[in-house]
Amino acid sequence: MVPNWFIRKKDKPADLEARLEDASPANPQRATLAENFDSFRYLGILDTYGVDWSLEKAARDTLQNFFDGNNRTLDGVDVIVNQEGEDYTIRISNHAEYDFRRLMHLGGTTKSDDPFAAGGFGEGTKILALALLRDYGFSQVKFGSRNWELDFVMDDVPKGEYVEQRKGLFAGLKGTEKRKAGNFIEFRTKKPEHAQAFVDAQELFYSSDNPDFQNPSLDIPGVGGFKYLPREEGSRNTPKGNFYHVGQRRHFDKEEWNTVEHVNIWTYVNDVLKKDRDRGVVTRREIEEKVIPKILDAGSREDLSRLVYDMRPLWSGVWSFEVGYKLLEGIAKRLAKQDVKLEFDDKYLASTAFMPSNIADSLKQQGFVICPGFLGEIGMKSALEKFRDMQQHYRVETTPDEEARISILYEAITPFQRDRKDVWVFDRERENSIIQGQYDEAFVWLSRETLGKAFHEALATYLHEVDHKNGSDSSAEFSYALTDTLGKVISGITTQPELYQRLEKRWNQTLPKPKDAGTPPSK
Repeated sequence: MVPNWFIRKKDKPADLEARLEDASPANPQRATLAENFDSFRYLGILDTYGVDWSLEKAARDTLQNFFDGNNRTLDGVDVIVNQEGEDYTIRISNHAEYDFRRLMHLGGTTKSDDPFAAGGFGEGTKILALALLRDYGFSQVKFGSRNWELDFVMDDVPKGEYVEQRKGLFAGLKGTEKRKAGNFIEFRTKKPEHAQAFVDAQELFYSSDNPDFQNPSLDIPGVGGFKYLPREEGSRNTPKGNFYHVGQRRHFDKEEWNTVEHVNIWTYVNDVLKKDRDRGVVTRREIEEKVIPKILDAGSREDLSRLVYDMRPLWSGVWSFEVGYKLLEGIAKRLAKQDVKLEFDDKYLASTAFMPSNIADSLKQQGFVICPGFLGEIGMKSALEKFRDMQQHYRVETTPDEEARISILYEAITPFQRDRKDVWVFDRERENSIIQGQYDEAFVWLSRETLGKAFHEALATYLHEVDHKNGSDSSAEFSYALTDTLGKVISGITTQPELYQRLEKRWNQTLPKPKDAGTPPSK
């Protein structure tokens, strides 16, 4: 049997007749179907086609076509729901016009080369119709523009078209006597929640009424931007917004909305992420490595400097993986490359790598706020530097002899391949919380009493404190480091005995002589 693809009536506008001949091959009529249409065509899509769209996705894809054809905004796109008896009719319309043949072919689209369009695969309309008719029981899926209206219908596949009897998707076309300006889509359903889904879907796109885009923190035409979401006063909950790709909302990290920590963020051009047929979940890595750099690289020095202060609440108390944190970090890194230095209140301190927790706790107890280290690159004082400043009142002024002995300690550890740490001297009469010495990130405390001991004792104390960078006295890491140091000391002294004999001699020459020592009495 010859497949029956297409039937048509005689009365239709001449220009529509010509385009119908272009749209499909000539085939025998099939008079048993589509009495209400000028032509009726099976689209080759079976009811078993393996797509599973949620109703929200179907509504989103419907509006996306209007959005793309309306300069990437829903401003001017009307979404109207009317109740007619038991039915709810959803009618969406705007000013754009197009040829019906775009709807009848997989791959038919005007957006494949549009850098500002979210779609471009030429599948959405056909799959939308299939989902609404097959999965959600819609009784009408109608499109119209210019002088034509096209209904999608599920019906029995013509005999001989497939190996078994199934239902498939058809397009029924008829001409209109009066030309219409713009275009429309009209759906019919008996379920009010299905109609409401199309109303709610408007918030998934850019429009002047969408609060996610109002009062942006940064907005760069043709690129993108974001809106910082501050935490509510007194709340410990992390505010979360949405991500919009080419003005259309996309899921971030998981298939839920409101998952982007501290911001709403968007792009305007479809050159940031790879094209995704289903506009599915965007990963955290894609946001961090592609979206954020695209936006911030286009930001001005003035805007980026302002944003550092606008995002002050993110200076502390946030996780480093959160999107807001990554934005703030990216801003600071770009300002640092331009050698920008900002002014910060004295209470804010930038953390340093491997800063001991006891130092951080001590500073917090005194009212200081510990901030990310990258803020130190643009002018914020480091926590370690502040701690050192605070410790100055314990530090005593050293004598020339004590300075000479400290230099001998620095020289003595060179063959041991140990990091040099500056020595700060304290007086145990003024500071009794430290016994002989103590390790801090950028220096080592040694008591004045320790510097007055024999060379080998002072050197042992200094090396002991330097090794505390590996851990506390009770930790295995410290124990192993100290054992390694002992081995290097033994090796160094046995291979270079003359060096250490000279250092000890110089050390002894700087020590004060005993009080009873003097010139022997003459006989």
